[in-house]
Amino acid sequence: MNSDRWASYVAGGYYVVNNIWNDQLFGNGKQSLHSPQGNSFSWDWDWHTNPTYTPVSYPSVIFGNKPWDPQGSSTKTLPRQVSKINRLTATHDYVLKTNGRYNVAYDLWLTEGEQPSIPKIRVEIMVWIESSGNVQPYGVFEAENENYALYVGKPDQGRNWSCYSFKLKHSLASTTVNLGEYIQQLMKTHGVSPDLYLADVEFGTEIWDGQGQMTIHSYQVSVA
Repeated sequence: MNSDRWASYVAGGYYVVNNIWNDQLFGNGKQSLHSPQGNSFSWDWDWHTNPTYTPVSYPSVIFGNKPWDPQGSSTKTLPRQVSKINRLTATHDYVLKTNGRYNVAYDLWLTEGEQPSIPKIRVEIMVWIESSGNVQPYGVFEAENENYALYVGKPDQGRNWSCYSFKLKHSLASTTVNLGEYIQQLMKTHGVSPDLYLADVEFGTEIWDGQGQMTIHSYQVSVA
């Protein structure tokens, strides 16, 4: 177990990171990674009450080359140009126990060029698998259907990219998610460029406050 602020482990074609990016927002707490067991990952946390609507952390499993992190790519499959991706799916099976505010979400970063960096980020795509009652994605509500509500966040003082968040209406704790479908939809409806590169696929728990534990029993990302 490792409780360091940016602790990480490498496991096969993935790495898991103790992403505590916003703990200075409101005070003390603790979050720890457990050593991966094959494609099984877990972490736990204990964060004090958060008076804001901004999450404190996002411990996650990363496939690819996250623009924010120094580890480099976990796989030769990513980064890959969007126009050259025929299929992008992720299969997960997890158990979550918590008494606080949270979501379970995928996070995808699209960048200019195949060497990801923060200045090259142009699009962020989140897919919220489940969440607690009063947390909402960054941005404003734009549209919904029987499966999800779409929120869109525009570039601002701290971001040079657009953020598209699909908040699903039905929890999917054990399933295969067609992530490529969301990219294709944004290309058709919001002008996302096929020339951008998918840098990585992340899967984890955005945490606002409370105590909890996330155990991912199995996980696999497939790109073709």
